[in-house]
Amino acid sequence: MPPRRTHTKSRAGCAKCKKRRIKCDEVHPSCGNCVKHAIACDFSSAVGISPVGVVSATPSSSSDAVATVSPAINMTDMELLHHWTLSVPSSFAGKDDVEFIWRDVIPRLAFRESQGCLVHAILATSALHLAFTEPDKRAQRLRIAADHYGEAVRGVKDGIGVPTAIRKDTCEGLFVSSALIVVYAIANPMLTEKVSPPTEIPAWTMPAWLPLIRGVHSILKAVWTWIETGCLSPLLSGHNYVGDSAGEDEAMNALFRICTDKREQDADEIKDSAVSQAYFGAIHELQKNFANEIALRRRMVSLIFIWPISVSDAFFALLQERKPRALIIFAHYCVLLNKLEGFWWIEGRANYELGRIERTLPEPWKKWLEWPVKMIRGGG
Repeated sequence: MPPRRTHTKSRAGCAKCKKRRIKCDEVHPSCGNCVKHAIACDFSSAVGISPVGVVSATPSSSSDAVATVSPAINMTDMELLHHWTLSVPSSFAGKDDVEFIWRDVIPRLAFRESQGCLVHAILATSALHLAFTEPDKRAQRLRIAADHYGEAVRGVKDGIGVPTAIRKDTCEGLFVSSALIVVYAIANPMLTEKVSPPTEIPAWTMPAWLPLIRGVHSILKAVWTWIETGCLSPLLSGHNYVGDSAGEDEAMNALFRICTDKREQDADEIKDSAVSQAYFGAIHELQKNFANEIALRRRMVSLIFIWPISVSDAFFALLQERKPRALIIFAHYCVLLNKLEGFWWIEGRANYELGRIERTLPEPWKKWLEWPVKMIRGGG
């Protein structure tokens, strides 16, 4: 008989892994198995156990009342906050005059909020940025980011659970938390695939960040005046329609043609006026976004958030159904994403989405992808 394989037991593993009788990797603040299955890990709430990077205050005597109530200092979180201050704001600021908001104003918002969602959103984003800049520690950083992301999502859900209860002093923190949650949803899959690359490009499915953007906006639009006139106003300025652009006119006109040309495939679809109006509206909103980008001559992060919240529910449903015209319009939106390629959290996303659309789109429709392919892959 072949020799029996040895098995190293995990004696310091979390209770969840022990209960399931699986090997725990003992990574703090949440082990890999708990992160994988999206369950709370005992390590993250353990009492009397100091994970790596945590310094606890241990009283020297029962009379040391201060020490008994002193909270633990999580050195990992302090590292993440320090990294945010040094490196992360510049990765969101499309213009120099708003970088101070990410570096100074937004952390101040986080320190005064009661839900804690913005603190966790900041730490999740910082950990994600470190996962991007430190490939050798990517898996560990992604696990830490996932922990904080989960807490941020829970905090936002609690904060916007009753939209009518959103207050003027909390709406800005909820807005930034939501924006960072979207950033996480954009960046995390791309970083995760660098850890475990897929064998082939999958067919197109709705990216999680699109419904996130729309859902958050639908809730916060009632208090939008507070947000755009508050301390975050410089982030939101400069988005008025400034006229048609010259560079994208031909591409936009081509999109309009596929909504009117009865010689194209599935011509019966656009005989429905509600469907054709949904396509026309989505193209018009995209045209406005390109016009803004060209007129302002600067990369503006918020431009990529505007189109998803501007299109109609009818168009969004067509995109969800992977209708060829909707996918082609979305491929043109990816050109806007590509204009922000220099930002780490969106790097590679435009080409990735384009590849998935190519995989999904029936052959007769692929000729309409010529312009997005040229702009995204041809350095246009």
